[in-house]
Amino acid sequence: MSRAGDRIGARGGRPGRGPEFRLARRFPTFPNSLVALVASEPVPFQLQRTPTAPAAANDPTEFVRRHLRGLWRYLRLHGADAHTADDLTQEAFVVALQKGALWLPEAAAATFLRRTARFVHLRHLRDHRAAVELADAVDALWQRDCAGDDGDGLVAALRRCVERLDGRARLAVTRCYGLGADAPGTHHAVAAELGMLPNGLKTLLQRTRQLLRACLERHQSGDQR
Repeated sequence: MSRAGDRIGARGGRPGRGPEFRLARRFPTFPNSLVALVASEPVPFQLQRTPTAPAAANDPTEFVRRHLRGLWRYLRLHGADAHTADDLTQEAFVVALQKGALWLPEAAAATFLRRTARFVHLRHLRDHRAAVELADAVDALWQRDCAGDDGDGLVAALRRCVERLDGRARLAVTRCYGLGADAPGTHHAVAAELGMLPNGLKTLLQRTRQLLRACLERHQSGDQR
């Protein structure tokens, strides 16, 4: 736990100018996608084993276990909500297994799964051009920060940044995104809990997401302040 003087306050802390900042400027939904990575985990599921697959390294169930979390987080960064990410993740696994991804080396299988997930996600969207731009940017971000550990480092850094927020900002993010044990609250309910108007809560969340992005970029640059 950081000292009070080291915490991220409601003022100061200019947003960084790295990939997350550019994504946030171009795509208004991205800050929500980034913070939502901390909120939940994928729902486990099992695929039926095919008669030709042995019960060892090429077991579909084990294949899903190894790749589920990373693929689900990848879809969340694309803006899919938790339930949609669950559905699209399963769809991507089914398609990838049908096309032989089970027999690929680990790194190649992970890349194949992300490409498949990207395809099924874009297929469900109307504004295809903007979605493709976001997908390209997310792919670059994933390759830079998440490919080596399925996003564990990014999520850990986000959690540390949330812990350093001042009281009201931290409570607003925790309640609105469901970062604690409870489900995400509505803006009206959270605003009432904090003694704010809904528009005031919206402004607070916007400012807080900027602070989280700035904190995250400091972590990634090696600055632990």
